[in-house]
Amino acid sequence: MADVGATAAREAAAQIWRHRARAELEAAARFTRLAGELAACDAVAPVVTMAREAAEDERRHAERCGALVRELGGRPFELEAVPAPRGVTPGGLGPRERLLYEVVAMSCVTETLSAALLGELVARATEPLVRETMQSILRDEVDHARLGWAHLAAEHERGAVDVVGPSLPAMLAGTISEELFASWAEHPAQEALSGLGALDRAERRRIFGETMSLVVFPGLRRFGVDTGRGERWLSERLP
Repeated sequence: MADVGATAAREAAAQIWRHRARAELEAAARFTRLAGELAACDAVAPVVTMAREAAEDERRHAERCGALVRELGGRPFELEAVPAPRGVTPGGLGPRERLLYEVVAMSCVTETLSAALLGELVARATEPLVRETMQSILRDEVDHARLGWAHLAAEHERGAVDVVGPSLPAMLAGTISEELFASWAEHPAQEALSGLGALDRAERRRIFGETMSLVVFPGLRRFGVDTGRGERWLSERLP
């Protein structure tokens, strides 16, 4: 039974890493688009450079995820060009405000959360290639989060109004899957999956709540964002 469980865990992990490889390609395309839009909006030069570097990082992440899929026995993942997904932004914003909203969602929220999750997963990794892959991605995700904070700080210094606070619940909801709040059973081999790069739902909920409350919300408030709506949304979803 142990061998059966281990095989099931590796099969499930291969599917998870295949999905992540695709997500990394989408992130690469999105950072490429954002770099162009940041340059067009006269964002500070270091932020534009960080966005271009992030696109290269994400393509490298996709390659590493694909290698891990093969290591886990999954079908080979072929790198391909993917369209850059558009972030969902509130209506009524100008180009510069829409860009600020999207960069905050992408980097300050999503990449900060990704770094927190990866930090936990690295500590639990049971196979060398899984650990090395996540450590490599983690180092870059920290920089990608800094991109967002740097842009938010610069725009705040320029006198930007708070375009995030009123729609913060929608931003948070768009960062995660509704599966996070579901109550159905975990994968039968969840314990083994945790060592292959997939935390159980309870741990992901905990890390999401702690990261928002202890890192993201304080950071946003520092740059003039009213986090009240987001805090209420979080307390309702994670009582």
